[in-house]
Amino acid sequence: MYSLINSPFLNPGPIRQIARRLLPVLILYFLLSSDGPLLGLIERYGRVGRYMLYLQLVLPSSIFYGFGYWLFHRFLYQFRPFPLLAVILLTYALVYITNYASFIWLHQTVGFPARYSNQSDMADQWRLMVAHGPIGLFKSPPLFIWNFTMSFAYPSLLLAFKGLYDNRSAQLQNAQLQQQNTQLEFNYLKSQVNPHFLFNTLNSIYALTEEDNPQAALLVHQLSGLMRYTLYETGGAFVALHKEFQFIRDYVSLEQTRATKRLALSLELPDRVDENLQIAPFILITFVENAFKHGLARSSQRTWIRTRVHLQATTLHLEVSNSQPTTADATSGGLSLSNVGKRLALLYPDHRLSITRKPAEYTVQLVLSLGTIAKSY
Repeated sequence: MYSLINSPFLNPGPIRQIARRLLPVLILYFLLSSDGPLLGLIERYGRVGRYMLYLQLVLPSSIFYGFGYWLFHRFLYQFRPFPLLAVILLTYALVYITNYASFIWLHQTVGFPARYSNQSDMADQWRLMVAHGPIGLFKSPPLFIWNFTMSFAYPSLLLAFKGLYDNRSAQLQNAQLQQQNTQLEFNYLKSQVNPHFLFNTLNSIYALTEEDNPQAALLVHQLSGLMRYTLYETGGAFVALHKEFQFIRDYVSLEQTRATKRLALSLELPDRVDENLQIAPFILITFVENAFKHGLARSSQRTWIRTRVHLQATTLHLEVSNSQPTTADATSGGLSLSNVGKRLALLYPDHRLSITRKPAEYTVQLVLSLGTIAKSY
């Protein structure tokens, strides 16, 4: 019913990704190659001057990639101004020290600026460097400005464009997520085919079996709890973490009853959970369900499944491992793992997910920072 947004911001091909990452280096090289002072160094000092050009290419490139692909995502986009400012100032100082050391080397190698025009700006900066030493950045405003002009001006311009690009990409991702949520809500409404009738029927079955078959009654009760949670408590973007844990317990209990004789099961969940902690619904259960699907359903032999979750403050660690059958498609994650991967990328951009396949074992490890939930969704 709803067509998902298709945009090069969200779905760049491999060639587009490579070109997008290499383009800043090419732009920097073009800009530096046409820079008057650097061209003057090359003309007067030949190969040594060209080394200076390469150095001035490496420094801005490192600033661009370090800031654009690490610093921005870790601090700027997470609204952490103080660490952001500290890293910028430290980088600024380190770049100045590198520039200072490179000019000392240039002086010792070719006698800079003896063969360079005494009227040049670069020669003036050299005299200031000699006068103020390696900490001249903090003692001389002209050196502070020169350091920016020398190594930060071009990457700052490129970073501004990258910031606009990232902002546009985030807007499209938000729009895509909204569209997916609308589709989910539509499917949810379609699934509401008189759920009260369904629950009343389950309650009737529970009442009929409670005395004669307590185990069957317990299964019906657990199934009713799973369906109630799915239909009524997961309508929002996030749910209480302790409710998601209870959902996992009930699901695992049902699966364990179904395969008691051929399943060795281990489930470790925190007993006490901060009620304020929230998580996107069905993020964790997908990996647990996948373990049962491929570790149990595809094998008639005795199998094992281990699920372990522990919390460190607001960081959640999940590990799910299962014995792996020898069927060809046993390791296929299917559509559910693909979908949960997309949700993790949108809701938890800092998550860490690793999947390890061994001949007889399949392991999933997931780390989520519950304190960095994208609350705008």
